[in-house]
Amino acid sequence: MNKLVSIVVFCLVNLHCFSQDTIVLKSQDHLFVRVLEISSTEVRYKNFFNPDGVIRVLNYNEIESITYENGKKETRFLILNKNQTSAVPFFIIDNKHISLRNKDLTHKEAFNMMLKKDPQTNSEELNGLLIKAESNKNGQIGFTILSPVFIVGGFYIAKRNYYGPKDLPKFKTILLSGLSLGVCSFITAKVYKSLKNKNIRKAAEVYNNDLLTN
Repeated sequence: MNKLVSIVVFCLVNLHCFSQDTIVLKSQDHLFVRVLEISSTEVRYKNFFNPDGVIRVLNYNEIESITYENGKKETRFLILNKNQTSAVPFFIIDNKHISLRNKDLTHKEAFNMMLKKDPQTNSEELNGLLIKAESNKNGQIGFTILSPVFIVGGFYIAKRNYYGPKDLPKFKTILLSGLSLGVCSFITAKVYKSLKNKNIRKAAEVYNNDLLTN
């Protein structure tokens, strides 16, 4: 009976430990919490043992690391801590935003910074992502330029070669054909932009990993 109780208690304790987030402070104190939100400068959380309690806040400079309940470690704090002793800047990627030493960057700025790094020192993965981003950028520029061209061209072709149902007014057919070409081109440009930014964020993560391992 005692053994059974001990096993149950052991299982409950282990389940309890693995269902919480852990914040390690610079003082090496461990906080067992439920992380609610991570902004660009602070972390909001609640005490794990008091989920109905007040929301607490910690600044980045107080935190050594965060380990989530699934075992994943928050890498941004490792990067920030290394930044303090390194002359080489690391990117912080937060959802669809990129920052560098607490300064928000556009995707274009981050991309240009990575391009300045010697490609011979980059990993193959990083160079591959930069090439993909460059290709996406060219596609975005191309379809952005073609959008008004397609509109005008669509109007001209439809006017010279009228097509459509007999009961549909000619002007409406011409208008729709020109606009549809322009809209399709514009949407394609937006898709290329989204792919470009996604590859830039991936490249920034790989860039950081390359610096951490060097």
